Amino acid sequence: MAALRAAGAEIRLSTRISALTFDAKRISGLAGPEGPIAVGPDDSVVIAVPPQIAADLLPALLVPNEFQAILNLHFKVAGPATEAGFIGLIGGTAEWIFVKPGVVSVTVSAANRFMDRTAEDLAAAIWPEVRRAFGLAEAMPPYRVVKEKRATFSATPNQQLRRPGATTMWENCVLAGDYTATGLPATIEGAIRSGLCAAKALGVAA
Repeated sequence: MAALRAAGAEIRLSTRISALTFDAKRISGLAGPEGPIAVGPDDSVVIAVPPQIAADLLPALLVPNEFQAILNLHFKVAGPATEAGFIGLIGGTAEWIFVKPGVVSVTVSAANRFMDRTAEDLAAAIWPEVRRAFGLAEAMPPYRVVKEKRATFSATPNQQLRRPGATTMWENCVLAGDYTATGLPATIEGAIRSGLCAAKALGVAA
């Protein structure tokens, strides 16, 4: 945010935009919690929100509508140092294990099948895999389970066809997000590329 402010941007936190107003081929205003916000003739709008929110804001926008969860578990325990800082597991429930100072974190992708299981059940199932991978003590340490139910769109051919490009039917409005047609899956790299595509669509050097 410091870089944005240094470039003259005004940052408004906790200011959800609930609607857009349209004038011919342009977006002319935003509906904020404190009232309308005008979009000037030289202003552009970058819609960088989850796909379902983008579809609510922009009429007729086709976006992915099927999602996969990501499951994360964080165990309060010191793990051994690894060259890369993480390892991958094959044949278990855990997929990736990240070693951080005093914490070992597990990530499981495409985790819809685990969303109805309790935190206690998930921790009890996954801790033995972590323990065996690192040779840790058998007793399970304190833990936290985080379920992100709409972490990514489902990577299916049908959902791939629903990924929009950066440009929209409004000449001063572009899209950014890992769900857009970046050529990459719903990853951090895809999100970064989407931002570059949005900047390029607006003629901004990135």
